[in-house]
Amino acid sequence: MTMESPPEEVVHQTGQLWFQTADYVIFCVMLGLSTLIGLYYGFFAKQKQDNTAEYLLGSKQMKVFPVAMSLTATHISAVTMLGVPAEMYRYGIQYWACSISGLIVTIFMVYVFLPVFFELQTTSCYAYLEQRFSRRVRTLASFLYVLYCLLNVPVLIYTPAIAFSQVTGIKLHIITPIICCICIFYTTFGGIRAVIWTDTLQFGSMIVALCVVMTIGTLQMGGIINIFELADAGGRLIWFNMDPDPSLRSSFWLVSLGLTSMWVSNIGVTPECVQRFLTVPDLSSAKKAVWIFGVGHIIVKLCSVYNGLLIFSKYHDCDPVHSGLVQKNDQIFPYFVLEVAQKIPGLPGMFVVGFFSAALSSMSTLMNTLSGTIYDDFVKPHFSFSERTASNVIKTMVVTIGVICLLLVFVVEKLGSVFSLAISVSGVTSGTLLGIFFLGMFSPYINAKGAFWGAIISLGSMCFIAAGAQLEILDGNLKYPSLPLHYDGCDGFNSTGTANSTFYIDAAGHDNSAVPWVFRLGFMYYSLLGTIIAVLAGTVISYATGGQQKPISDRLLTPWVRSWYKSVRSVDDYEYKQPPQQMQVLLGVKDPAKIHK
Repeated sequence: MTMESPPEEVVHQTGQLWFQTADYVIFCVMLGLSTLIGLYYGFFAKQKQDNTAEYLLGSKQMKVFPVAMSLTATHISAVTMLGVPAEMYRYGIQYWACSISGLIVTIFMVYVFLPVFFELQTTSCYAYLEQRFSRRVRTLASFLYVLYCLLNVPVLIYTPAIAFSQVTGIKLHIITPIICCICIFYTTFGGIRAVIWTDTLQFGSMIVALCVVMTIGTLQMGGIINIFELADAGGRLIWFNMDPDPSLRSSFWLVSLGLTSMWVSNIGVTPECVQRFLTVPDLSSAKKAVWIFGVGHIIVKLCSVYNGLLIFSKYHDCDPVHSGLVQKNDQIFPYFVLEVAQKIPGLPGMFVVGFFSAALSSMSTLMNTLSGTIYDDFVKPHFSFSERTASNVIKTMVVTIGVICLLLVFVVEKLGSVFSLAISVSGVTSGTLLGIFFLGMFSPYINAKGAFWGAIISLGSMCFIAAGAQLEILDGNLKYPSLPLHYDGCDGFNSTGTANSTFYIDAAGHDNSAVPWVFRLGFMYYSLLGTIIAVLAGTVISYATGGQQKPISDRLLTPWVRSWYKSVRSVDDYEYKQPPQQMQVLLGVKDPAKIHK
């Protein structure tokens, strides 16, 4: 990342803020409670974690509210809490359009995917693909999910480690193993019950801290009107950038269309969500959980957008990266929390706990679900275990997955901002997965060959695009200049000089035209493009290979398609039965069986 640097008149500030004793106490108490929940459900609760139904589904006796809170906590990761405000600070608030995506995703989940998965009642949602297509398609989808988790979890761990390093001075190489060990412990021994109740506790603390910090920050900045006026003057209020150029970093279309496809995939057709929906006793309860989750998801996302305006209003005339207060843009928001809440003992600690809560929630969910997916789709078909042994095998997988993700954190450290990195990584696999399920649920005529090779083509295409774009970024060829930043309010700035106090992160006016057009595609479009490629390729290959030969159960289709398919099947049956009777009249044949012969 290059910058147009300020002149030498700017003196880097050294006024660093750190955690106080009360902050450390609150932080340790929250992590301790998470550990105790794992101990309780692992060793003392009546429901022992010694069978797969209890370990993965909580015996289907969970309540709506904790399940909804767990879902919300899972998808409100530390990337949302830290990465989104930093993105708004640099590039404006066009990301607000994610609220539209959130509403569409909720509707899709309630009326398209949930009825199908709830009827099937399988631990892995990929069992649907085996019933609809073939074992090979199911295995491919499970592999894509394993790849998604192994790429995504390290980003989720790395993000709060950045925040903790900023407020304590402890290197992230020290704190990261601690986070992983605590999460591995309560996920391994407590099962899905511990994951859901820990998520609820952590999400509650995160929301309380978020509301308090937003309130205090708004008051210190002179109120909402002043915050929006400063943001408007700084060019951050970008409500509707309708430019259709797909190579932009952000626009209304990139956010509303690109994120919709990614979230539909990550929420609608991934095991961690489907697994939670199956922990409640009936479909009505599952739908209530989805609506609560949808509303909570949108609200927290919009709060993160507002937090971006808060930090811009605070640092609109002195960028904290240039002043030396923080090292990375992703550390600006935790530093802001320390600065505005330093007079309230324990509040910064509670808020950083919120960052960790979001990361722990996402990590524990993915580890628990991924272990179940690997067991169901790769181990169970080849080995026969007792329920107790199977439960122990899954627990061992959780530990192994956690260790692998911990090692991959040190690779993530070398890459770009957590916001763009998280969406890019997710987009590589989420579009392909969504395409497979779309092919299965929306058309009874797509066959297994079309679904399999459509997914392969989509995955190969998106890996090529994402890897090529990342290499161009690392080489400095592909850049997205930030909106203007200032440093005239920093200590040591020569206000009587003639130097321009405006600068840009990455050189303003950089020309990306030398980069191949396919690598310039906005990262928010990765998932949408992957879905389109999978659907188009799968449809063409299916029809080229004869389509689906045998009728399928209408339970495998979304409710929107079922009634149409039933009517089509009834017409087909009618046409099959009627010609022999008509031929019987015309030819005078009394035995219809002779007509068939």
